[in-house]
Amino acid sequence: MVRINSFNVRRVLLDRGSSADIIYGDAFDQFGLTDKDLMPYTGTLVGFSGEQVWVRGYLDVDTVFGIDENANLLRVRYLVLQVIASYNVIIGRNTLNRLCAVISTAHLAVEYPLICGKVGKIVVDQRRARECYNNCLSMYGKKGVSDGHRCHKIEILEGSQGWSGVQGQG
Repeated sequence: MVRINSFNVRRVLLDRGSSADIIYGDAFDQFGLTDKDLMPYTGTLVGFSGEQVWVRGYLDVDTVFGIDENANLLRVRYLVLQVIASYNVIIGRNTLNRLCAVISTAHLAVEYPLICGKVGKIVVDQRRARECYNNCLSMYGKKGVSDGHRCHKIEILEGSQGWSGVQGQG
């Protein structure tokens, strides 16, 4: 989970293979933002298999990784795509490099240095990740399924509990 524009966002993919940071249309709309909040983007995004996706635009947003003493703040430029996906957000390699993140896929965890000299850590709820993965797999090959799978919705934060002491970094 990361915090974007005062929303806790679940279903975030940390993708070392992606050159872009992406917010999918459903998540963008739930943030209460509109196309007027976007900067124009000319061109398309090309996927791994060569498919091209239209980009609605982009925006720069403060993004908080971790909570409490593990929190780290980065300003991230997101491309907004109007496609259906299993994730709400993809964090690409450029942002992961700026965060100095070390990812352990075996442990579903990421660690990154904090300004105070400590190491921040985010650990994924493995049960929830497995449920989401299995649900997404069960959707492939079924007729009439064209809008993808939704594991969880974006959660709006009430108050700022757990997000105090956010440290900013490059």
